[in-house]
Amino acid sequence: MFSARPDLSGWMLAQDYLYAGAPGDGHVPPNPWSCLEVIPGQTGVASIWRGHLGVWFEPFKTCFLHSLAERALSVPCPHECGCRHEVVCHEDGEFVGICQCESWNCADLQLTVEDLTVWTLSWPRLGRALCQALGLQGKRANLNLPATRQVGAWSADAVPVLLTLQSERDGFLFIVGQLVARLRQPFILLAPTSQHLDAEAKELLANVGADVFALASHVEFSNPGVLRPCVSPGELFSRFNPQPKEAVSESTAQKAFALVRALDSEQPSSKASLYTVFRLYCMEGLNAAQVARKCGCARSLVFLRLQALSRKLGTHPRTLRQYSGHFERIEESLADPRARRVHRKSAIYEEEQEED
Repeated sequence: MFSARPDLSGWMLAQDYLYAGAPGDGHVPPNPWSCLEVIPGQTGVASIWRGHLGVWFEPFKTCFLHSLAERALSVPCPHECGCRHEVVCHEDGEFVGICQCESWNCADLQLTVEDLTVWTLSWPRLGRALCQALGLQGKRANLNLPATRQVGAWSADAVPVLLTLQSERDGFLFIVGQLVARLRQPFILLAPTSQHLDAEAKELLANVGADVFALASHVEFSNPGVLRPCVSPGELFSRFNPQPKEAVSESTAQKAFALVRALDSEQPSSKASLYTVFRLYCMEGLNAAQVARKCGCARSLVFLRLQALSRKLGTHPRTLRQYSGHFERIEESLADPRARRVHRKSAIYEEEQEED
């Protein structure tokens, strides 16, 4: 489980952190994820976060940050002179930031409680948002590794999905080495960017069939604070899907596909039909919320469709994601009018044999 108390060592480092840009200048960074690799301990006052996030600061704070009880002892200089301002509380309760330059170049700062509030990353909130966006099973674990947590699992094989936030290449390589040695199985490693991924790390990951996915390349942060995958999770993590035996999987896929098409024709619907939900959920690997957005309906309706599919198919639709490649080939073949009759007869014939 996640530790309820964040590591304050990162906060102490953040007191000396200097941002090489105008805080709060309203700029739009190419991606908000990079701040998680450059803000020490993912902890700092609002001016530090705002300096990196720009217009993303407020939605990012609302979604993924929480405040600490401790107040900052110093704040970055807003004039970029290379100093920090030590916080002093006067007798009247007024907070002032006093320049620490030897030549005393900067005027004192008038500070408020909000200016001194320390904000830190909420791992549970970010983990839940990533699970929802990437269609992961919620599975959290603290591995006692620096800035690294398991946030979920992928597919019926429960492939571990981990998130690491490292500021240095050596630190990233250490985490990769530890995960490879301890897990000794394929795993998915999420990182804010791919800047620390080098040939040595790739070699270690390849030894156990693991891979790294940069959030900056694969997950978009929208203005309301919603995470959206750039491609469907099923496509993104396709190499981590279970690989059933070819002959068995082809037969199973044909039967399931034929049954879903038959059910869809028996229960036509103008919104979120059984086949549409089946296609988006099982073939494209979207989660229920993403399916609902695609269909323009409530999630409750998607859950009803998934329950109906579970009853008729005898298994949860999630288990059918391993046959997504077969479903796509069947769908493509049925697009050819000459193949429709052949596949329909084949599926029916196999069902009759099973009943006999």
